[in-house]
Amino acid sequence: MSTILDVAKLAGVSTATVSRVINSPETVRGGTRKKVTRAMKICNYKYNALARGFVTKQSDTIGLIIPTINNPVFAESTSGVQDYADQQKIQVILGNTYYRNEQEESLVQTLREKQVDGLIITSTNPKGAIIKTLTDENFPFVLLYSTVKKGDASAVGIDNYQGGYRATDHLVKLGHERIGMVAGSFSISDRSFHRWHGYRQCIKDHGIAYDKDLLAQTDYSLTGGRDSVKKMLSYKKPPTAVFCSNDFLALGAMKGARELGLNLPQDLSIVGFDDIPIASYVIPELTTIRQPAYEMGKLGAKLLLQCIREQTKPVQLMLESSLIIRGSTTGVPG
Repeated sequence: MSTILDVAKLAGVSTATVSRVINSPETVRGGTRKKVTRAMKICNYKYNALARGFVTKQSDTIGLIIPTINNPVFAESTSGVQDYADQQKIQVILGNTYYRNEQEESLVQTLREKQVDGLIITSTNPKGAIIKTLTDENFPFVLLYSTVKKGDASAVGIDNYQGGYRATDHLVKLGHERIGMVAGSFSISDRSFHRWHGYRQCIKDHGIAYDKDLLAQTDYSLTGGRDSVKKMLSYKKPPTAVFCSNDFLALGAMKGARELGLNLPQDLSIVGFDDIPIASYVIPELTTIRQPAYEMGKLGAKLLLQCIREQTKPVQLMLESSLIIRGSTTGVPG
């Protein structure tokens, strides 16, 4: 295997010059840079980033931990992280927790063993032991899709309470009083929990009695949405509208309602959350709460690199969500 010394000899330069071409090419004159690059190709020299990391104490690599690769909203935020990291010449290692706390813990440990410089995490439990350990050890990390508004952790997210309130308020203003909610299990998502709080406060503010039977907690899946709405619609007094805490659940709910012979939105109004691309392609198009997933990912990466490079204090950024009204909601059936 060729070494940096072999490259230096062939190019007729010092090893320090070869190192500068690798790490800071803009500091080396064009002609010299071309000679070194050509020598590296001839020698088939493989740059040892790990060895450089021992010297600089940085690997120029970050870890990104998401709950699932199946939901397009996480693909959007991953693109945001990747695009910003690429601009900064940083590599990203992706891990998927499947909403399991033990998998999240394992990924954090593995990525730290791989010497990543920091982590971006959509956590199953932002107040749990994993996050506390990272905080106590002063390891750089940023929470994504977070409801954390203050404290020792940097975070980027939206106001999920406000989003849940806004979605429910839309249904109430259409005349609905029997409003169900299909939520991702609160044990794996504080985001879903806060959206439920917004839902509950909204119906209270409008003088509508809370009915615990109209809350279904399920896994984040199409099947979960379908089965949950079918159960609600079997009640003696079924809901006339349903708020789902993400678009995947909403798409499943739409299928479940149709399987029971209902017409949408005439027989049942449905609101989702996220505004994934397919939301505007289904029939009827899905009314939903849009959150800026790509921008969250990009800002999360920017915050993390600032923390790594400048050791900045924790920053919490709450971005704006918005209600996108489409064809899946209408007034109460007559």
